[in-house]
Amino acid sequence: MTKLKKIVPWMAIVAALGLLGGCASVCGVEKAPPKAPPPPPKVKKWKAPAKPAPVTEKPAPAPVLPTTYTVEKCDDLWSISAKPQIYNDPWLWPLVWKANKDKINNPNKIKEGMILSVPRKVSDADKAKARKQAMAFPKYIPPKGAKRYCPPK
Repeated sequence: MTKLKKIVPWMAIVAALGLLGGCASVCGVEKAPPKAPPPPPKVKKWKAPAKPAPVTEKPAPAPVLPTTYTVEKCDDLWSISAKPQIYNDPWLWPLVWKANKDKINNPNKIKEGMILSVPRKVSDADKAKARKQAMAFPKYIPPKGAKRYCPPK
C-alpha cells in the first residue's frame, strides 16, 4: 500500500502533462488558411507572319570528301579509315589498302608522308567484303623492343 501511495501522485502528474501537451498542440493554435495559387500567366495567341519564310529551291550541297590522304605520324590504315572525312568506319581499311597496293606492300607498315588515294565510289557489297577481310586479317604484333610513341592529337 505504501508503494501505491508513492506511485499514484507520479501517475497523476504524467497524465496531466499528457493532457496539457495534447491540448497545447490542438487548442489555441489556429492554422492560417492556405494561400490561393497565383493566376496563370496570360498566353498570347499565335499570329501567322505577314510574309512566309522564303523556301530555297536547291538544298545545300553535301561537303566534298577528300580522295587522297597524307599519312601522318603514328597513322595506320585502321585509324585512317576510322576518320570521319575518310570512311568513319575502321573496318573498311582494306579498301584503302587495295587502292594503294602499288605503294603498300604490308598493310601494317605505312610510312609518314605517303599520299594514299581514297576510293569513293564503293558499293555496299565491296564494303561488306572489306569488313569480312578486315576481321580475318591477322592482328599486327610489333617486334620485341619496338617503341611506338604517338603524341595526342
